[in-house]
Amino acid sequence: FDTLKEKKCLEWEHERERIQRLKNTIQNWTSKQLDKENLSAEIKSLIKLNQELRDEIEIYLLHSDTILSKLAGEIIREIMHSIENLKNLEIKIEDIKGLQILDRKEFNEGMANLVNKIYGIANGYWDNVVINITGGYKATIPYLTILAQINKCPIYYIFEETEALIKIPYIPIDVNWKIFEENEEFFRGLEKDEIKEIDEKIEKNDEIMALLEFADNLYSLNSLGIILWERYKAGFEIFRISNEVQNYIEKYPDKKAIIKKSFLELKRRLKSNPRDQDLNHYLIDINLPKGFKTFKHKEDNLQVRILYRSEPYETRYGVKEIEVYIVIIAVGSEVHNAESEYVELFRRKGESIINKDKYKVYKIRKGV
Repeated sequence: FDTLKEKKCLEWEHERERIQRLKNTIQNWTSKQLDKENLSAEIKSLIKLNQELRDEIEIYLLHSDTILSKLAGEIIREIMHSIENLKNLEIKIEDIKGLQILDRKEFNEGMANLVNKIYGIANGYWDNVVINITGGYKATIPYLTILAQINKCPIYYIFEETEALIKIPYIPIDVNWKIFEENEEFFRGLEKDEIKEIDEKIEKNDEIMALLEFADNLYSLNSLGIILWERYKAGFEIFRISNEVQNYIEKYPDKKAIIKKSFLELKRRLKSNPRDQDLNHYLIDINLPKGFKTFKHKEDNLQVRILYRSEPYETRYGVKEIEVYIVIIAVGSEVHNAESEYVELFRRKGESIINKDKYKVYKIRKGV
């Protein structure tokens, strides 16, 4: 135990023999305990949660970046599965890289990874998520509490010597989301690029600076900043549109609903099935520049064609995103002329179309 106490998960294979000896010793003890439900507060709280929710649940044991934490996760899962009515419960063990308490800088990176992991598990469906803070580092609890509150999901915990499962309900919390709305380009640049300097306007804004950290001569979002920024982004789907598309939307307000639905369907298919043939509709005798494709779609009984390019990327905080650039759109009767429009547009504005800096942000609120 003493040898493994401060070792990280990356040393797991190297220390496998010691790990197995320690695991065997603990399992030899736990196998003799008749009251398995009270072996630890983590086990007790998970069992009580399963009883209280009265539904099929998946359990994610998110362990810190240490060998002993990973081993604890394995032992907890095995004990849970040894209890008769919990044998079929799905329990997954997930490593949170960098989450430890010996190095402050690494802890901040680990907290960012923990936040991103939870956002990934939730996948936008926060009604189906509860957070159990019974186990783990005390330092994570304030961040997890804020994360749960702004996403409106309950938090549970239990004291080791008690039987009562305590629920922290959602409390209406007011967040100044205008900070992100008014500085959206800055925050988007922050998650994609290495920012070494910030302008005077940002530097004088205490609310923004409270969400940043400075390390290795680079600015980045701190854990709280990531929690709030990801929550802000979760309310929208973001696209980049050309001047032509912006003018088209302004010229035909009656088509705005169809355009929004088509944009959202394009993004949905790129995420769920990037090999969908309609995402790369064949155009007769037209060779589009590399990376540009045509989306074939039908919305409200009208044919829609969208010329676009998409670029998957991973933010500096580990979140997978897709940047979608919309070059031109045709709806209804315009679809018959779309191919000649594409040719003419590239002939006139080829360079500006390829230049990603020429596109403007276009947000669509989810559910609209």
